[in-house]
Amino acid sequence: MIVTIPSKLNSTTMHLILSNVITPDLLPIDDEIIFDFSYLSFIEPVGVTILGNLAQWLLKRNVRVTFRYPTQYPQAISYLDDSTFFQLYTGQKINQLATQRSTTIPLQLVTYQDSYQWLDNKLVTWLASRLNLTRASLGDIKVCFQEIFNNINDHSKENIGCFFAQHYPNKNIVNIAISDFGIGIPSNVQKVVPGMTDSLAIQKATEQGFSTKSTPGNRGAGLDVLIRNVVKNNQGWVYIHSNHGILECKLGQNNDIVLEPRDISGFYPGTLFEIVLRTDTIEHLEEEEFEW
Repeated sequence: MIVTIPSKLNSTTMHLILSNVITPDLLPIDDEIIFDFSYLSFIEPVGVTILGNLAQWLLKRNVRVTFRYPTQYPQAISYLDDSTFFQLYTGQKINQLATQRSTTIPLQLVTYQDSYQWLDNKLVTWLASRLNLTRASLGDIKVCFQEIFNNINDHSKENIGCFFAQHYPNKNIVNIAISDFGIGIPSNVQKVVPGMTDSLAIQKATEQGFSTKSTPGNRGAGLDVLIRNVVKNNQGWVYIHSNHGILECKLGQNNDIVLEPRDISGFYPGTLFEIVLRTDTIEHLEEEEFEW
Protein backbone atom coordinates (compact mmCIF):
# COMPACT_ATOMS: atom_id res chain seq x y z
CA MET A 1 0.00 0.00 0.00
CA ILE A 2 1.25 3.48 -0.89
CA VAL A 3 0.81 6.21 1.73
CA THR A 4 1.38 9.79 0.58
CA ILE A 5 3.09 12.13 3.01
CA PRO A 6 1.32 15.54 2.97
CA SER A 7 3.18 18.64 1.80
CA LYS A 8 3.36 19.93 5.38
CA LEU A 9 3.78 17.39 8.15
CA ASN A 10 2.93 18.45 11.70
CA SER A 11 0.57 17.53 14.53
CA THR A 12 -2.41 18.79 12.50
CA THR A 13 -1.78 16.86 9.27
CA MET A 14 -0.36 13.67 10.81
CA HIS A 15 -3.80 12.01 10.91
CA LEU A 16 -3.76 11.88 7.11
CA ILE A 17 -0.98 9.32 7.49
CA LEU A 18 -2.00 7.51 10.67
CA SER A 19 -5.54 6.76 9.47
CA ASN A 20 -4.13 5.21 6.29
CA VAL A 21 -1.64 3.00 8.11
CA ILE A 22 -3.28 1.86 11.36
CA THR A 23 -6.72 0.24 11.58
CA PRO A 24 -9.26 1.16 14.32
CA ASP A 25 -8.24 -2.12 15.98
CA LEU A 26 -4.64 -0.83 16.14
CA LEU A 27 -3.29 -3.21 13.52
CA PRO A 28 -1.20 -2.43 10.41
CA ILE A 29 -3.49 -1.87 7.44
CA ASP A 30 -1.21 -3.90 5.16
CA ASP A 31 1.89 -6.09 5.36
CA GLU A 32 3.79 -3.72 3.05
CA ILE A 33 3.75 0.09 3.31
CA ILE A 34 5.42 2.46 0.84
CA PHE A 35 5.75 6.02 2.16
CA ASP A 36 5.74 8.47 -0.74
CA PHE A 37 7.62 11.71 0.07
CA SER A 38 7.12 13.23 -3.39
CA TYR A 39 4.96 16.10 -2.09
CA LEU A 40 6.67 16.85 1.23
CA SER A 41 7.95 20.43 1.34
CA PHE A 42 7.98 21.23 5.07
CA ILE A 43 8.22 19.15 8.24
CA GLU A 44 8.11 20.25 11.87
CA PRO A 45 10.09 18.49 14.64
CA VAL A 46 6.92 16.75 15.80
CA GLY A 47 6.52 15.35 12.27
CA VAL A 48 9.99 13.78 12.41
CA THR A 49 9.09 12.08 15.68
CA ILE A 50 5.74 10.82 14.40
CA LEU A 51 7.30 9.37 11.24
CA GLY A 52 10.01 7.67 13.29
CA ASN A 53 7.55 6.22 15.77
CA LEU A 54 5.27 4.99 12.98
CA ALA A 55 8.11 3.30 11.08
CA GLN A 56 9.34 1.66 14.29
CA TRP A 57 5.83 0.44 15.14
CA LEU A 58 5.35 -1.09 11.68
CA LEU A 59 8.74 -2.79 11.58
CA LYS A 60 8.13 -4.33 14.99
CA ARG A 61 5.00 -5.91 13.50
CA ASN A 62 6.95 -7.36 10.57
CA VAL A 63 5.54 -4.90 8.03
CA ARG A 64 7.83 -4.23 5.09
CA VAL A 65 8.48 -0.47 5.05
CA THR A 66 10.04 1.37 2.10
CA PHE A 67 10.39 5.04 1.18
CA ARG A 68 9.86 6.75 -2.17
CA TYR A 69 11.18 10.22 -2.84
CA PRO A 70 12.03 12.38 -5.89
CA THR A 71 15.59 12.48 -7.22
CA GLN A 72 15.61 16.26 -6.81
CA TYR A 73 14.40 16.21 -3.25
CA PRO A 74 13.47 19.39 -1.34
CA GLN A 75 14.96 20.74 1.89
CA ALA A 76 12.45 18.81 3.99
CA ILE A 77 13.94 15.53 2.74
CA SER A 78 17.46 16.80 3.47
CA TYR A 79 16.28 17.75 6.95
CA LEU A 80 15.00 14.21 7.51
CA ASP A 81 18.24 12.81 6.13
CA ASP A 82 20.33 15.00 8.45
CA SER A 83 18.05 13.91 11.31
CA THR A 84 19.15 10.27 10.69
CA PHE A 85 15.59 9.17 9.80
CA PHE A 86 16.53 7.25 6.65
CA GLN A 87 19.71 5.84 8.16
CA LEU A 88 17.79 4.59 11.18
CA TYR A 89 15.14 2.76 9.14
CA THR A 90 16.93 1.77 5.92
CA GLY A 91 20.51 1.47 7.16
CA GLN A 92 21.83 4.24 4.91
CA LYS A 93 21.50 7.94 4.19
CA ILE A 94 19.99 9.28 0.96
CA ASN A 95 22.91 11.65 0.60
CA GLN A 96 26.17 10.31 1.99
CA LEU A 97 27.12 13.91 2.89
CA ALA A 98 24.12 14.20 5.19
CA THR A 99 25.26 15.06 8.69
CA GLN A 100 23.76 15.89 12.06
CA ARG A 101 22.94 19.57 12.42
CA SER A 102 24.31 21.31 15.49
CA THR A 103 20.83 22.69 16.20
CA THR A 104 19.24 19.23 16.56
CA ILE A 105 19.34 16.09 18.60
CA PRO A 106 18.74 13.57 15.81
CA LEU A 107 15.87 11.10 15.84
CA GLN A 108 16.45 8.52 18.58
CA LEU A 109 14.65 5.66 20.27
CA VAL A 110 15.01 5.81 24.04
CA THR A 111 13.83 3.03 26.36
CA TYR A 112 12.48 3.81 29.80
CA GLN A 113 15.29 1.75 31.34
CA ASP A 114 17.92 3.92 29.61
CA SER A 115 16.11 7.23 30.06
CA TYR A 116 17.83 8.40 33.27
CA GLN A 117 21.29 7.99 31.83
CA TRP A 118 20.22 9.29 28.41
CA LEU A 119 18.74 12.48 29.88
CA ASP A 120 22.02 13.18 31.68
CA ASN A 121 24.44 12.23 28.93
CA LYS A 122 22.51 13.42 25.90
CA LEU A 123 19.71 15.93 26.48
CA VAL A 124 21.18 17.93 29.36
CA THR A 125 24.68 17.88 27.84
CA TRP A 126 23.36 19.07 24.47
CA LEU A 127 21.17 21.81 25.97
CA ALA A 128 23.98 23.07 28.20
CA SER A 129 26.28 23.32 25.17
CA ARG A 130 23.70 24.92 22.85
CA LEU A 131 22.46 27.45 25.41
CA ASN A 132 25.80 28.12 27.13
CA LEU A 133 24.34 27.12 30.48
CA THR A 134 25.55 24.99 33.36
CA ARG A 135 24.05 21.56 33.89
CA ALA A 136 22.71 22.83 37.22
CA SER A 137 20.62 25.40 35.34
CA LEU A 138 18.81 22.59 33.55
CA GLY A 139 17.82 20.55 36.62
CA ASP A 140 14.11 21.39 36.45
CA ILE A 141 14.01 20.69 32.71
CA LYS A 142 15.61 17.28 33.25
CA VAL A 143 12.91 16.44 35.82
CA CYS A 144 10.23 17.43 33.29
CA PHE A 145 11.43 14.96 30.71
CA GLN A 146 11.89 12.21 33.25
CA GLU A 147 8.18 12.59 33.99
CA ILE A 148 7.43 12.06 30.30
CA PHE A 149 9.40 8.81 30.33
CA ASN A 150 7.63 7.82 33.56
CA ASN A 151 4.38 8.41 31.68
CA ILE A 152 5.56 6.19 28.81
CA ASN A 153 6.37 3.48 31.31
CA ASP A 154 2.95 3.84 32.96
CA HIS A 155 0.76 4.05 29.84
CA SER A 156 2.58 2.22 27.05
CA LYS A 157 3.30 -1.44 26.48
CA GLU A 158 6.13 -0.42 24.14
CA ASN A 159 8.25 1.30 26.84
CA ILE A 160 10.11 3.18 24.11
CA GLY A 161 9.95 6.89 23.38
CA CYS A 162 10.80 8.31 19.95
CA PHE A 163 12.66 11.60 20.51
CA PHE A 164 13.67 14.57 18.36
CA ALA A 165 14.75 18.11 19.31
CA GLN A 166 15.33 21.32 17.35
CA HIS A 167 16.86 24.55 18.64
CA TYR A 168 15.75 27.80 16.97
CA PRO A 169 18.37 30.35 18.15
CA ASN A 170 16.70 33.30 16.39
CA LYS A 171 13.40 32.56 18.15
CA ASN A 172 14.93 31.75 21.57
CA ILE A 173 13.11 28.43 21.73
CA VAL A 174 13.82 24.71 21.73
CA ASN A 175 11.13 22.46 20.25
CA ILE A 176 11.15 18.89 21.58
CA ALA A 177 8.82 16.06 20.54
CA ILE A 178 8.49 12.67 22.23
CA SER A 179 6.06 10.00 21.10
CA ASP A 180 5.12 6.46 22.04
CA PHE A 181 2.63 4.11 20.41
CA GLY A 182 0.79 2.24 23.12
CA ILE A 183 -2.42 2.22 25.11
CA GLY A 184 -2.49 5.96 25.64
CA ILE A 185 -3.22 8.07 28.71
CA PRO A 186 -7.06 8.16 28.43
CA SER A 187 -7.46 4.37 28.37
CA ASN A 188 -5.74 3.99 31.73
CA VAL A 189 -7.34 7.04 33.34
CA GLN A 190 -10.81 5.93 32.27
CA LYS A 191 -10.31 2.64 34.12
CA VAL A 192 -9.99 4.68 37.32
CA VAL A 193 -12.48 7.43 36.44
CA PRO A 194 -15.01 5.99 33.94
CA GLY A 195 -17.02 8.16 31.58
CA MET A 196 -14.46 10.87 30.89
CA THR A 197 -13.77 12.09 27.38
CA ASP A 198 -10.22 11.48 26.18
CA SER A 199 -9.20 15.13 26.53
CA LEU A 200 -10.58 15.43 30.07
CA ALA A 201 -8.85 12.17 30.95
CA ILE A 202 -5.54 13.69 29.83
CA GLN A 203 -6.29 16.77 31.93
CA LYS A 204 -7.08 14.51 34.89
CA ALA A 205 -3.69 12.82 34.46
CA THR A 206 -2.00 16.22 34.86
CA GLU A 207 -3.59 16.92 38.24
CA GLN A 208 -1.21 16.98 41.17
CA GLY A 209 -1.35 13.73 43.10
CA PHE A 210 -3.39 11.82 40.55
CA SER A 211 -2.08 8.44 39.40
CA THR A 212 -3.45 5.33 37.75
CA LYS A 213 -0.94 3.32 39.80
CA SER A 214 -2.56 1.51 42.70
CA THR A 215 0.69 1.23 44.66
CA PRO A 216 1.88 4.58 46.11
CA GLY A 217 5.51 3.51 45.74
CA ASN A 218 5.04 3.28 41.97
CA ARG A 219 3.84 6.85 41.62
CA GLY A 220 6.14 9.46 40.13
CA ALA A 221 5.97 13.20 40.70
CA GLY A 222 3.40 13.43 37.91
CA LEU A 223 2.75 15.36 34.72
CA ASP A 224 1.77 18.41 36.77
CA VAL A 225 5.51 18.88 37.41
CA LEU A 226 6.11 18.94 33.65
CA ILE A 227 3.42 21.54 33.05
CA ARG A 228 4.35 23.68 36.06
CA ASN A 229 8.03 23.81 35.13
CA VAL A 230 7.55 24.36 31.40
CA VAL A 231 4.53 26.69 31.39
CA LYS A 232 4.69 28.51 34.74
CA ASN A 233 8.43 28.70 35.33
CA ASN A 234 9.82 28.66 31.79
CA GLN A 235 6.85 30.42 30.11
CA GLY A 236 6.89 27.75 27.43
CA TRP A 237 4.13 25.58 25.99
CA VAL A 238 3.02 21.94 26.32
CA TYR A 239 0.89 19.98 23.84
CA ILE A 240 -0.33 16.46 24.65
CA HIS A 241 -2.25 14.31 22.18
CA SER A 242 -3.41 10.83 23.17
CA ASN A 243 -6.15 8.76 21.52
CA HIS A 244 -8.91 11.25 20.54
CA GLY A 245 -7.91 13.84 23.14
CA ILE A 246 -5.70 16.92 22.99
CA LEU A 247 -4.59 19.10 25.89
CA GLU A 248 -2.80 22.39 25.24
CA CYS A 249 -1.13 24.07 28.21
CA LYS A 250 -0.24 27.74 27.94
CA LEU A 251 0.47 30.77 30.12
CA GLY A 252 -2.55 33.02 30.71
CA GLN A 253 -2.74 36.80 31.01
CA ASN A 254 -2.46 36.68 34.80
CA ASN A 255 0.64 34.46 34.67
CA ASP A 256 -1.47 31.41 35.46
CA ILE A 257 -1.58 28.10 33.62
CA VAL A 258 -4.41 27.76 31.11
CA LEU A 259 -5.44 24.21 30.14
CA GLU A 260 -7.37 23.84 26.88
CA PRO A 261 -8.78 20.30 26.38
CA ARG A 262 -10.51 19.29 23.17
CA ASP A 263 -11.52 16.07 21.45
CA ILE A 264 -11.09 15.41 17.73
CA SER A 265 -12.08 12.66 15.32
CA GLY A 266 -8.44 11.84 14.56
CA PHE A 267 -6.92 9.07 16.66
CA TYR A 268 -3.38 8.96 18.06
CA PRO A 269 -2.43 5.39 19.05
CA GLY A 270 -0.39 6.28 22.11
CA THR A 271 0.78 9.63 23.42
CA LEU A 272 2.51 12.54 21.70
CA PHE A 273 4.22 15.28 23.70
CA GLU A 274 5.36 18.50 22.09
CA ILE A 275 7.33 20.77 24.41
CA VAL A 276 8.40 24.30 23.52
CA LEU A 277 11.01 25.70 25.91
CA ARG A 278 12.00 29.35 26.01
CA THR A 279 15.76 29.69 26.19
CA ASP A 280 15.76 33.27 27.48
CA THR A 281 13.91 32.52 30.73
CA ILE A 282 16.14 29.72 32.07
CA GLU A 283 17.86 30.89 35.24
CA HIS A 284 21.64 30.58 35.08
CA LEU A 285 22.91 28.66 38.11
CA GLU A 286 26.53 28.12 39.02
CA GLU A 287 27.72 24.58 39.48
CA GLU A 288 28.18 23.57 43.11
CA GLU A 289 31.71 23.02 44.27
CA PHE A 290 32.33 20.02 46.47
CA GLU A 291 35.13 19.89 49.02
CA TRP A 292 36.53 16.51 49.96
